[in-house]
Amino acid sequence: VDLNGDLWYCSGGTPRRWHKLNQPSFHPLAPTRVYDSRRPAPTPGTLATGLNRLVSVADARNISTGAVTVADVVPANATAIAANVTVTGTSGSGFLAINPGSDTVVAASTINWFGAGQTLANGVVLTLNTARQVTVICGGSAGATHFVIDVTGYFL
Repeated sequence: VDLNGDLWYCSGGTPRRWHKLNQPSFHPLAPTRVYDSRRPAPTPGTLATGLNRLVSVADARNISTGAVTVADVVPANATAIAANVTVTGTSGSGFLAINPGSDTVVAASTINWFGAGQTLANGVVLTLNTARQVTVICGGSAGATHFVIDVTGYFL
C-alpha cells in the first residue's frame, strides 16, 4: 500500500512489474438505452444551439416510451460510462459536448453534425457526477438535434 492508499501487486520477473489493484474497473453491459429525447419521458424534445440538458444515465428505459424498465442499471458508485451517443433529426450544423452533470463549460465536442436530417453515432466514455448525471450542451451555428444515449458499460 502506498502513501495514497493505493494497493499494488508485484507479479515478479525482471524487471519487476507492479500492478495497481484498486483502480477503476470496467463492467460491461448489453447495450442499454438510458435516454432518448424523441420519447415522452423523461425530457422530450430537441436540443438547440446555446441550450443544455441535465440527463440521468442511472436507469434503463423503454425504447418506445422512455419509461424506466430497470432502475440503477448504472450503480450509484459508478464514476463513468462507456456509451454510444447518437444525434438524429438534425437541423443546421452543430455539436454536442457532454460533461459530468452540472458542468456547462464547453472544452471539447462529443459528436458533430454538418447538415439537416443526419443520424450519426459516436462511441465515447463519459464521466459522471455523483448523481449519475451528464450535462449535454448543444453548440454550433443555429443547429438543433434529438439525441440518444445507450450505455455499454460502467466504471466503478
